[in-house]
This record gives sequence, C-alpha cells and structure tokens, in this order.
Amino acid sequence: MKTLTLAALLGATALTAPAKAQTAPSAADIQALKAQIDALQAKVTELEAQMQASKATAAAASAAPAAQAPVKTAEASAPSWKGAPQFEDKAKGFSFKPTGFFQFDTGYVGNPDDAIATTNLGYRTRARRIVLGAQGSLPGGFGYKAEFNFANGEVGYEDVILTWQGKGSPLLVTLGNQFPLSGLDAVTSSKLGTVLERDQATDAFGFARRIGASMGLVDPKDRYTLTAGIFQGPINNSFSDNQWQASIRGTFAPWIGDNGRLHLGANYQHRENATTMTPQARYRARPFTQLTDVRFVDTGTLNVRGDDILGVELAGIFGPFHFASEARKLWTDGYSPSTGNTGAGQVLESAPDFFQGYVEAGFFFTGDTRAYKAGKWDRVKVSNPVDKGGIGAIQLNARLDYLDLSDRFASDLVPAPILINGGQQTGYEMSLIWNPVDYLRFLLQYSHIEVEGGPQAATVVPVSTRPVDQRSYGTDSVALRAQIEF
Repeated sequence: MKTLTLAALLGATALTAPAKAQTAPSAADIQALKAQIDALQAKVTELEAQMQASKATAAAASAAPAAQAPVKTAEASAPSWKGAPQFEDKAKGFSFKPTGFFQFDTGYVGNPDDAIATTNLGYRTRARRIVLGAQGSLPGGFGYKAEFNFANGEVGYEDVILTWQGKGSPLLVTLGNQFPLSGLDAVTSSKLGTVLERDQATDAFGFARRIGASMGLVDPKDRYTLTAGIFQGPINNSFSDNQWQASIRGTFAPWIGDNGRLHLGANYQHRENATTMTPQARYRARPFTQLTDVRFVDTGTLNVRGDDILGVELAGIFGPFHFASEARKLWTDGYSPSTGNTGAGQVLESAPDFFQGYVEAGFFFTGDTRAYKAGKWDRVKVSNPVDKGGIGAIQLNARLDYLDLSDRFASDLVPAPILINGGQQTGYEMSLIWNPVDYLRFLLQYSHIEVEGGPQAATVVPVSTRPVDQRSYGTDSVALRAQIEF
C-alpha cells in the first residue's frame, strides 16, 4: 500500500516538476528529490495512523450497546429481599416468593390446686407452627398463596388460595381455603398478634379456615373493606360433610390527625352443621396457650342445627400506642336435649347463647408503631434494628379476655330450666415482645386465669355450698415464644 502511494506521489511530482530537457540530474537535484520522498512517506504513515484510530473508534461505538445489554438483563432479574428472595418480572406480571414461619413455645400452665388428674399441665415445650409455602402473582391481576403446617407430625392446611384483583380496582375475589371473615383478631395472621393465641372466640367458637369463595371491596387508599363469602368445611373434609357457612364483614379506618387512625368493624356469620348425622357442635377453649390440651371451659357436645354470630370491632393506633377490642354474641339454633350418647330429643323453642369479648392496649418503648392494612393488623417495621446499632422494637401489651359458655334457660316443653355448664373463663394477660430485626420475634407472656363453673369446677372445688356452675378457681401460666418468618 505504501509503495503504490509513493509511486503515485512521485508520478504527480514528476508531472509538476519543471522540465529540464536533455539535462542529467545533478547531485543536488537527487538530494532534493530524496528529501521530498522522505517527507511524503512520513505523511502517508501519519494518514494511515489516523485511519486506524477512526476504525477503532467506530468499532467501539457499534459494540457498546451489546456490551451493556447483559448488565440490564441481570439487574431486571435480580431478586429483591422480603424476608426471603422474591423473584419478579414487573413488565410481564409474574412474581414468586417462598414463604413460611416457625414458632416454638415453651412454658408452664398451672394445675389448679393440683386437683385435675392429668399429665398435660405443668411444663411443656412444643413446635406451635412449622409453616412452609409460596406466594406470587400471575399476569392479569391474579395471585396465589399456598402454605402448609408441618407441626405435630402431620400436614395441616393454612391459606391455599387463588385471588384476582384488577390493577387499581377495589374488587378482590378469593377462592380456596381461607379464614371466613370472623373478626379483627381472627383474620390477622397468627405471627402478628400481641399475645400467644388469638382471642378466646377463635378457639371456643371454632373460627378456622374453610374452603369457599369470597368477594369484597378493598379500597386502594386503605380506608374501607366490605367482603362477603360462602364456605363449606375444612379443605380436607369428606364428601359426606355438608356443613356450610355464610359470612360478611365490613371495616372503616379513618385517619385521625397526622399519626392517628381508628378501626371500626362489624361481622356476621351464619353456620349450618352437617346433617349426615345428628347436627352437633362443641364450644370450648384452652387457657390462653396451646401448651396444654386441657380445657377449663367446655360445653360438651350440643345437639344444634347451627348458630349465628354477630361481632363488633373497635381499634386505634396513635404513634407508639394502640388499643383493640371486640365483642361477639353466639346464638345456637335448633337445640334439643340429648336422649342418648348420640341421639337427640325434641327440638325446643329456646336454645343456649354464649358471649366473648376482649380489650387490649399496647405501647412501643422504642417509638415504633403497630402496622395496619386492609382491615387487619400488619407486620411491624423495625425502625432501629440491632444490625444497624439499635435495640430493635420493644412492645408491652395488656389484654383482658372474657368468655361465657354457660347458659340457663327455660322451655315450655321441659319442666325445669336447662343448664349448659360450659363455664366462664377470664384471662388477664401481659406480654412483652422484642423484634430485634424485621421477621424475627420473641414473645414472653404471663396469664392469670379465673374460671367459674365448667366441667372441672366440681373436681377443683369439691366441697362448696354453691351450685357447681358458680364455683370459682384460678391458676396461672407463663410462656415464651421464639418466631422467625420469611
């Protein structure tokens, strides 16, 4: 390339140089020509260097987008962290996140006057819940959640649901195994409560997940909810079980000032018991912990077609302080005194009814606040976690929980009033909760339990001039829970 270029330049020089006809070049002429050749060769070398630099710049510019593309793809697919990795493609509407939580309880439940012959009171340790599952979203506003409890050496079904909610729409449809709109404490996740167990009505009145469908309005601005649903029995029921339930619940949560909020709610449930045998129900409750299976209050099996439950809710959040309260009345339907171990007699025009209610208050010493979303309590966001040099979130709570499972009522069809001696149980509960970081919790609870009547009253208080349903006794329990969730 250089030779051709030099030849061309020399040819051009020869054409433009002055002609010296028939004269031999002198030494000076040869020296001058050589100097011109050297100068032209240097110029060619400079031009070639410039051309190579231009080509390298153009190649780098064309290759730059391809080099950056993998970086963008990696950033889009990198999982976020919400207690566990969450994989998400926002453009397409897909997401997936493994979920679960473990709860381990240890503690002591007193045996009143050591009068009850059982080995299930005293010191106990158990895995309360070992829940594993997954949740996520699908294109078109669909979502899913499936969680299973592996505690107690068997598989139990938690939330197993499919949901649909359009973007920006308040309409929420839920299909599957779910809590049937039973009230603030019942619908709030068990890993977010202020005491070890939900209020006594959840246990005594049998508020448990059922398979069914619900449809509701959930305000995108989180001001109200209104949901109704119809359910059958638990997800693992047999084909012959034809029990069913219809429920409705509404909440309203206005803001009060800059950091205050109220919760107002009401719920109603109508339940029909299975008719494949004599319709029956049993109402009973543990003593504020599941470290024992002993019940101080228990109606025994009642022959009833079903029941109706009406509940009201009131709660509030004001900075680090919160309060909550609920009250419920349950009316049984179609009661008939038993005429044998399983049979039923004539249905009476009167039936027993029961009551439960609680009030609680709590305060964060660390300035945190209790979280709330869509008509139920939400997870506390620790503002000063220990991994950032803080002490976590520390909360003190107090609760008074009262349950009345006794009723004495008259009927024109029987000569004497009928007594349902299920008993009355009152719990005075104190809890101290420490969240060192998000998703980790330790809960210490003390409970003083007062009981009047019930199936254990004649055993604990055998000598008394009072009727058995009016004999009183008390005991105490203390328990510690360690919990991690993801």
